[in-house]
Amino acid sequence: MSEPVIRILHTADWHLGREFHGRDLTSLHQHFFDWLAAEIESREIDVVIMAGDIYDRALPPVDAVKMHNRQLPRLAGLADLILVTGNHDSVNRMGFGPMLREGLHLRSGIEGLGEPVLIERDFQLAIYPIPYLDPMTMANELDLDESTHTAVIEEAVRRCRDDLASRGGARSIAVGHAFITGSETSESERSIQVGGSESVSASVFDGFDYVALGHLHRPQAVGGHIRYAGSPIPLSYSEVGAGAPKSVTVLELSADGSIEQEQVEIPQMVGMARVSATLEELLNKAEFKDIEGDWLEVTLTDSARPDQPMDRLRSRFENVVSLRFDAPISSASEREARELAEIAEADPARLVSTFLEEVRGSKPTEAEAALVREALDWKSGEETVS
Repeated sequence: MSEPVIRILHTADWHLGREFHGRDLTSLHQHFFDWLAAEIESREIDVVIMAGDIYDRALPPVDAVKMHNRQLPRLAGLADLILVTGNHDSVNRMGFGPMLREGLHLRSGIEGLGEPVLIERDFQLAIYPIPYLDPMTMANELDLDESTHTAVIEEAVRRCRDDLASRGGARSIAVGHAFITGSETSESERSIQVGGSESVSASVFDGFDYVALGHLHRPQAVGGHIRYAGSPIPLSYSEVGAGAPKSVTVLELSADGSIEQEQVEIPQMVGMARVSATLEELLNKAEFKDIEGDWLEVTLTDSARPDQPMDRLRSRFENVVSLRFDAPISSASEREARELAEIAEADPARLVSTFLEEVRGSKPTEAEAALVREALDWKSGEETVS
């Protein structure tokens, strides 16, 4: 007879409502949720843990709220769903909601801090949700002398440990949203630093069988029993092709506290890639054929900036979402800068015309030129009056 286990799936940092260089991510999030629901069913998951940053901002767009209200009951119908708010979420807005139902546990602020969600199977599992606690607002409510991340997290964890000590051998998981010292960041996280350091020591979370963390977008372990799930889709190009792929963590927790972990890669709806080359290389080399449909960040290495680079790139790569230039400053570029400065001083309308032709490939129409002259005349008159 096999050892009884509780199966847990750890995810985090959904950031519903976020854009990627101006691209809407709604369809990518929907693709993730469809995959996630199928995984929960096929793997017979008992508990899904979401470790914060459900939304990308405190006041999310309507479509993000609709997705949240559809997907949470859907997932809670498949397994117990436990969520905490992150530093991007609104404590007040997320503290309640019409979608709350049996099997769905959403913790926000300090209400219920230290009280576990109990999962009863062949043994008891106590899961302690610790939402993101802003030290400037929560330190006073927690009656602390210091307004630091370490102080508020230590107090929250102390309350959890005190409760765990009364449960006579129950297995335990802590859920948190924090920056652990030594973890690897990416370009897409918002700093949670307030006053002093934003990071806390991993030792703060000692005493739990597993610690499910959110906040950092690259999946990574911090010691054997502490892990960031990472975001389910890339939120910056710093997460593309760097380190472990996007994943969720699936755990099998036994009654004796032993854990088997598996990182399950999340299939992505669209490819994303960073590429660096000259414009001619990108347009003509066969080695770039496999990324023609990807969302691209392109860095051009031409010694001089090419004409109409974006239009020319999109003749082959329709999804260039970010364009950078990596060319050393040359005497030619310095001369061009001087010429543009002279044009700006002598004929500002000509400078605007040159700019429009550069970025979109065509000169301004007569109507556009008239608007430019009107704006320049208005600005000139304003400066004269002042």
